Amino acid sequence: MPDVAKTLTDQVLRRVRDVHGLAHSRALVRTLLSHSQRLLNSLLGIVTTSTTFVTYAHQQFYQISGLLTSADAITKVMAVREGSRDLTHLTNIRQLNHLDTRWVRAIGPRFDAWTQLGRDMVIIYPAKTLNSTVTIVGAKLTTELTGEDTALELPDEYHDHIISLTEIMLLAKQRDLTQAVRQLQRLSHALKTDTIPLKLHVGDNPAMVNAGTVAPQKQ
Repeated sequence: MPDVAKTLTDQVLRRVRDVHGLAHSRALVRTLLSHSQRLLNSLLGIVTTSTTFVTYAHQQFYQISGLLTSADAITKVMAVREGSRDLTHLTNIRQLNHLDTRWVRAIGPRFDAWTQLGRDMVIIYPAKTLNSTVTIVGAKLTTELTGEDTALELPDEYHDHIISLTEIMLLAKQRDLTQAVRQLQRLSHALKTDTIPLKLHVGDNPAMVNAGTVAPQKQ
């Protein structure tokens, strides 16, 4: 049986030494747990969803804003498939220029590659002469933890990461910046990544801290 919000809320409050929720309400902790689960799923693509997407003749640019706000919304495009074949994912539009300097006018019998442009647009290369379809696979926007009994969607092995990220945000909120950075470094090591920034505010001076790269300021 998957863990529910109550279980993780209790663990977070114990970690920040606020078992009775006097400094941080349980509702706030659930909200931060929701954000943490969504952020981790967006980064790691653990829970995915797919949808059929219609393409049009002689067109390569497609708005995907509807996929970001639908009932089965995604937070990040992870793959684009034509039938059972994965299209090549290009990191950015510069790679598309290297692939084909005339890509904007390219027409072909099948799709070969895709790249994302900003948050809500994808380019599917080359265009076809007829309408067609692709399957877009994305990181699912996980369920908001609206109550104590709401179940988490990420598997149990990721729950400690969700708890840790929520703990980091609460430590930052209560100005325990040294401990916040320490826990952020631990989480970064656990995830084998250094791409999870935390914005810490000290008075009117915000500072971006990347785990393992910036030491906490002396208070």
